Amino acid sequence: MRSESNRRTFLRSLGAGTLGLGLSGKIPAWGAASSGPRQAAEEPAPPRIKKYNPLGRTGISVADVSFGAINLLNPNVLRYAYDCGVNYYDTAEGYLNQNSERYLGQALKDVRGKVIITTKHGFWGGQDMKTDLLIKRVEASLGRLQTDYLDIALMHAIDDPAKLDNKEVREAYRRLKKDGKIRFAGFSTHNAAVTLPKVLEDDFFEVVLLVYNHLEGPKVEPLLSKVREKGVGTIAMKVFAGGMQGNLKSLVNERLPYSQAAIRWVLGHPAVDCCIVTMSTFSHVEEYVAASGQRLDRADLAVISRYQEEAGPLYCRVSCSECLAACPNGVAVNDVLRYRMYFENYGQEKNAMGLYAALDERRKPHACAGCAAPCLVACPYSLQVRERLIEAHALLA
Repeated sequence: MRSESNRRTFLRSLGAGTLGLGLSGKIPAWGAASSGPRQAAEEPAPPRIKKYNPLGRTGISVADVSFGAINLLNPNVLRYAYDCGVNYYDTAEGYLNQNSERYLGQALKDVRGKVIITTKHGFWGGQDMKTDLLIKRVEASLGRLQTDYLDIALMHAIDDPAKLDNKEVREAYRRLKKDGKIRFAGFSTHNAAVTLPKVLEDDFFEVVLLVYNHLEGPKVEPLLSKVREKGVGTIAMKVFAGGMQGNLKSLVNERLPYSQAAIRWVLGHPAVDCCIVTMSTFSHVEEYVAASGQRLDRADLAVISRYQEEAGPLYCRVSCSECLAACPNGVAVNDVLRYRMYFENYGQEKNAMGLYAALDERRKPHACAGCAAPCLVACPYSLQVRERLIEAHALLA
């Protein structure tokens, strides 16, 4: 990590109080102490993005390691990422109750022409899929982002392929493109195995954001390669496979950060244009950006292997739905356990509880304690599904 004094110097260069929020907490020094009695310690330069890739056939070039703004509490972190060469920023209408978009607009408005901004709009339960309503929602996002156009607009968290055929949503995006308010359209998905085939059927979708990591990525790689061959931009998310590294004993004193190994694994696939990782702190920016442009090596694979051994039996694969048909009570197993992941490993307790509260009561694990648990047999990864669901309800309810 860079020293706190160096960060203060960086913030002063932005102008005191420009972004309205200060730093919280001390940051340990990074680098050797000074060798002379009155000589200031020489601090290393901040890490820089070393590789930019074309995003499909959009004509956009994006940093291989890019910024996910789902859990952003300090807009200065956005500007620091920009200073390190990050040019692609992903947010959503619903992140931080719309404040993520506001922070992003606040931090980057004066460099708008030099950055790529994506935001997403959800259709939970199918609401607000009318053309005029979606146009109004996109225009509201533009206001919060302090810009007159989006580089990319995505349908958010689409796991039902039928939603991708919605004519009203497509018409909204067509009108917004015609008016110059969005440049490209696509969708994000937690279940690429069922949604990516739609991308191969027509030319409407130009960018996709999908779950891809070393624990659940290989099964979608054939589809991913076909999508990329078609010229669709591909962006990976959930690259840390549950983000459990802080809770795994074998990785506590590991000199090579697991996060960097996981990023390099994802970017090692030629069909991945870039990945987005949640950058909530200055140290996140430095740790993740340091993986840019680097090749996966044996040391990375050793760290990933240890992670897989410990986390594999605990991690509910986000893109898996094998147990759903076996559940007699219709529990949204993968969603509930994903919210638990946000709570326990992502530091997003409030967001996780909000998502769980919004979930249909009929799909919560109320009946799990007295169930014969056919999900245990159905799970291909031998997770203790029932117990983890009961624990998730206790955490999130």
